This record gives sequence, structure tokens and C-alpha cells, in this order.
Amino acid sequence: MLKLIIADDERIIRETISTIIDWKKYDIELVGLCRNGLEAYDMILDESPDIVLTDIRMPGMDGLELIRRIYETDLNTQFIILSGYGEFEYAKAAMKYGVRHYLLKPCSEIHILESIKDIAQDCYRKNSSERSYPALNSIRHNVIFTILNNAVCQNRPYDEIMQAYDPYMDFYFSSYHLFYIYFLGFENLEEFLQQLKQYAKNRFPQVTIHGIYVNYTLLLFFKEFAGNYQDMSHFFSHMRLAGHSASLETEDLSFKNLQSLLQTALDKVRRFSMIYYINDFHILSSCNYSFIMDEANKQLSASLQSGSTENTDSLISLLSEVTDLSFLKQLSNSLMLAISAADSRLSTVELTEWLLNVTHETQLEPLKLTLAEKLRTLLSAKPEKSAVSAMTKQIRDYVDQHLSDPNLTLKGIAEQHLFMNTDYVSKKFQKETGTRFSNYLTSVRIERAKKLLVSAGSDKIQTVAEQVGCGNNPQYFSQLFKKNTGVTPSAYVARLHGEG
Repeated sequence: MLKLIIADDERIIRETISTIIDWKKYDIELVGLCRNGLEAYDMILDESPDIVLTDIRMPGMDGLELIRRIYETDLNTQFIILSGYGEFEYAKAAMKYGVRHYLLKPCSEIHILESIKDIAQDCYRKNSSERSYPALNSIRHNVIFTILNNAVCQNRPYDEIMQAYDPYMDFYFSSYHLFYIYFLGFENLEEFLQQLKQYAKNRFPQVTIHGIYVNYTLLLFFKEFAGNYQDMSHFFSHMRLAGHSASLETEDLSFKNLQSLLQTALDKVRRFSMIYYINDFHILSSCNYSFIMDEANKQLSASLQSGSTENTDSLISLLSEVTDLSFLKQLSNSLMLAISAADSRLSTVELTEWLLNVTHETQLEPLKLTLAEKLRTLLSAKPEKSAVSAMTKQIRDYVDQHLSDPNLTLKGIAEQHLFMNTDYVSKKFQKETGTRFSNYLTSVRIERAKKLLVSAGSDKIQTVAEQVGCGNNPQYFSQLFKKNTGVTPSAYVARLHGEG
């Protein structure tokens, strides 16, 4: 589902547009209405929308400045401009920032929908070509593998199992596609995956492909993108495999979200005694250690709750029985994911470092020793008592250290620094702090600016603007400062020096 924000200083226009169209019917979530450019800018930072329908002339920050500022961030937000008869030159100016759609006021429901449908394809295409972060992909693969194992080994509802991993995956808001590949023998699976790897590299290199294999059937699934699924089906059915004379048969389905897809897939595969997960085109056996997986989770849960060294010793003893390196890697990663999700004793940065190090481990016994040492260290340490989680603390620290960056966004922090799901991070941050990220960022910038202005004269305001992340735009800084303090920076300086 795509996210939409409408920004217009005329209430009747923004409210009319919001109500004349059944947005959910077109797989769009209307996340907010904004009265001006400043409100829209803050909401974009919080919600990371796919589409913004914006007026050109608005108080505080006009539509053109809004587009320019968002263009310079890491967001893939697409804009549709609302303009009057005399504002076409503004629309032309916006084209250099990639804006291709504008509507002339007054605009009809049909014209709005035509633009929305057209731009939606751009959004899906951009989302599918979004830069992929290896650490984030590693976490996603480990999460799906862990859910698969838990679903097989534990008698718990699927949604309850998935809920523990909300910080790392979007289970609810993004559409997914599932391919069934039938009549694929296990002896041909490795060759199939290598051909698929090359095909994906050439056609959609940024897409993370997950796979589950059971009894001559491969289930491949991924977040939907603006690709040609018929072309993919043709590729599968015409693939040539050594010693495999029969053609592969395919079936593909769309799902509204990952949760519904996994519920369908897990129901189909959990009855098999041997299940394989495809992690970055590598085959991992899943269920030959179901007892150990189940018992390890029980011991870990007991240790997290009680802090007992006895439970930790039992867990480490259990892990010492594992003789398969691939399984130990996945089991250790599952345990670390569980610890990270439970409390603050293992940050997402440390989790990512662990996953990357384990990926490159080639020997069983050194991994056992490293894992035992890591578990003893983590499970003997009590989580820090704090009013906020480690995640929120990391966000605050990151903002403090990078405040001068004018392109600072929650999406960037979540995906590139925390390696977590942006929607989850946004909601959790607001719940713990009582404020949206954009409001927090603004308050930090204003407080830092006040301190800097104490020693700065009126001629240094542009320098202060740059130091607090407003770039080389003192006008925007002045608007932001006045909105939050009631006075302009120059008036504030004059007051400090007893001149006002």
C-alpha cells in the first residue's frame, strides 16, 4: 500500500480531495492533510510517504521549496503539483527536481486519479530499485528463517510468532508476490538458484528474494515491484536444467502483505519432515534440528526472564551438540535476534555486526566458542533501566551527532544505521517520547541554535543555520525559528544583547 499526503493552505480543497476518492480502493493510505509547507515537510520526515499532492503557493514554505528540500534527502517521495492559472512557471521549475505531474485548479476526481495511477507506477519502480543494504538483507533473511523454524517447532499462532520481529520486517503494509515452482528436484535446486541469481541480478538487483523448498516444490516470494511477472514466469518454465527433461510449471499469486503470504506458505510446508530455506540463493536445511531449536528458545526465554546462569549453561550445552555449521549459524542468529528484540542488552548495530561475522565463519568449533562467550556476556548483563528503549536512545544520539546534516530523515536512520523497519521505528519513537520524530528534530535544532546564537551576532545567522541542519537557507531557518520561539533569529540576538 502506498502512502499519500495532501498539502494545501485552502481547507476546502485539501478536505475535498481527501474525501471524494476512496483511496483504499486504489491501494493508497491517506496518512495526513497539511495546511502549509512546514507542516508537510515535518509530516514527510515522519511518514516517508510515497506520494505528496501539494499546492505551489503556501505560507511558511511554498511547494517548490518543499519539493527541493525533499529532493535532497534519501526519500523516494513523488510529487504531484496543484497549481493555478498563473503558476505554470513554478511547475516548470519543479521539473528539474523530477516532478512530472501537475494539476490545474480546480481539478476533478478523474484528473486526480489519472495522475495518481500514473505516478503509482513510478513509486513501485523506484521502490524496487531502492538501494539495498547487505546488513538489512541479512537481517530479513534471518527473520524469515527464524519464523519458519518457530512455526514448525512451536504450537503458536503465526501472527504471534511474527509480532516479535516487527522491528525488522514490514509484515502489514507492503504487497508481496509468491511464485510456486513445481516439479523441481532437489538435485537441480542448486543449479536453478544459480540461474535465478543471474536473472535477478540483471533484471531486479535490488529485490530481496526469499525461498522455501519442500518435496519438488519451491516457493519464491518478494516485495512486489513494477516488474513483468509474466516474463519471470516464462523464464522459469523455459529454464533448462541438467538431467531434467520435463518443463517446470509455475503458479503465481499476489498478497496484500507479508503476514498473509507467510500464513499461506507456512500452512503448506510445515507438515513436511525436511524443509529448506533459500538465503541469498544458498540452501539451508531447516527442520532436521527441530527439537534443538525448540529447546534452545525455551532455555533462552528462561535465561532472559530469570538471569540464571543455570539456564545459560543449559543453553550452551545444548548448542554444543550441533554438528552442522549451517544450522548452528542460523540458530545462533535466531537467538541473537530474540535477544535484541527482548531488551536493550544487544543493540541493532551489535546485532548486525554479529550477523556479518557469522556469515564469514567457516569452522564449527570456533563458532561454538564465540557463541558461548557472547551468550554468557549478554545473558549475565542486566538490561539498562531507562524510560526509553535502546533504539530511541540510538536515534537521539545519532541526531545529536549529525544535527548539521540538512537531509537527516528517520527513514535514513532506521534503514542505514539501525537496520530496522521505518514504520515500526516511527511508531515506537513516538510512543516512547510522546512526540513525532520531526518535532523532536526541530526542538533539538532550535535549542542548539539558541546556544549558538548566544555567541553569534546577526551577521552569523547563516552560519548557525548551517550548523543546525538548515543548510544554506537562512530564510527557512528564520521561519522555523520564529514558528517555534515567536521571534526571528535576529530579534533573538538583539534581545540577548539588550537591543530589543
